[in-house]
Amino acid sequence: MRYDYYSVDVPGDCADDIATLAGYAINEARERARLYCVPAEWSAQLVCGELGDFNVRFRVRRKRRVV
Repeated sequence: MRYDYYSVDVPGDCADDIATLAGYAINEARERARLYCVPAEWSAQLVCGELGDFNVRFRVRRKRRVV
């Protein structure tokens, strides 16, 4: 297994809950990824900020297999 990490800032006022903001952060990280790997497991962890802030930072992790 290999892990890739992305630091993503999302506007805090574009959603009504943190889970939706985490989904936006995962989508942003997918677009930034240089390698498109299927299957991959994505997860987002809140680093700083809260709902309604100007920027909310997430640490997005992609877990993928290496052959």
